[in-house]
Amino acid sequence: MTPNLDLTSHKVLVFDVYGTLIDWESGIYNSLKSLFPKDTPREEVLEKYAAVELDLQMKDPSLAYSKILDLAWMRLSGQADMSPGRGKTAAVTEGGEEIGASSPAGAQQDSDMASSTPPASDAERFGASVPTWQPFEDTVQALHRLKEHFALVVLSNVDNRSFDGTHELLKSQTREARKSKYPTETPASPFSLILTAQQFNAYKPDPRALDTALQQVSSAPRSLLPHPNPPWAVEAREVLVVANSLQHDIEPANLHNLNSVWISRHEKNIIGAKADVKERGLWTWRFETLGDLADAVDQEVQGTRDAI
Repeated sequence: MTPNLDLTSHKVLVFDVYGTLIDWESGIYNSLKSLFPKDTPREEVLEKYAAVELDLQMKDPSLAYSKILDLAWMRLSGQADMSPGRGKTAAVTEGGEEIGASSPAGAQQDSDMASSTPPASDAERFGASVPTWQPFEDTVQALHRLKEHFALVVLSNVDNRSFDGTHELLKSQTREARKSKYPTETPASPFSLILTAQQFNAYKPDPRALDTALQQVSSAPRSLLPHPNPPWAVEAREVLVVANSLQHDIEPANLHNLNSVWISRHEKNIIGAKADVKERGLWTWRFETLGDLADAVDQEVQGTRDAI
């Protein structure tokens, strides 16, 4: 732990979701393992998927994550990975105006419009599978414990509709809303703000993702998104990035000079991990689970109360 620095000196926790809160690797592996020989190690399946996913995201950031999954399935199964009629979505200027807008057939828009149609292929079923991926056992309780002390912000590489399904899994009816210091999306939600790749047409580790989050929680008058800043504002030094992925979240936090928490998940996760990063100490704190982070915060809070 960094000397003379407390977890509770922060006001906002910016969360990665898939890999940190949701066991997405199990969801991905269970869906993809049938495409590989039976003796293919889980790690190999996940590494191959991760390489394809990153390539697709970098080549076309306007693709909704559900379409990324769809195309990844096709590529890994040996099918063509071109999507007929694929188009670009509009970028949004700081003033909320659209630039570079294309036809309504844009990929992000297609994701929402086509979601009411049942998936017709294995690739489409994989693309629609995000809401079925389950939280880690410690996730829901830990989130709502942390919500008592921080504003929790989602910064995720998925599309809006995919996250909607995940959001339902992360809500809780048992934690009293009055215990939250900050307003939330709904009384049962742990989150004060939800930002997805679909909203800013960029996939982490693109710096625009974290830039957008910082602008949204700050008092700066400009915004990359067409909705106002939350009714609270903080300084960058009060923002703490909490994530499992070193590549997608911890390294960008370091580049922004933000403190971070690496939820290492016992170092079992493959996607977004880089072996050489462990030697460089890019994170400020490290915990194996989100529950461990919540315990550390509670201990700090109790220590402060005892000192009074």
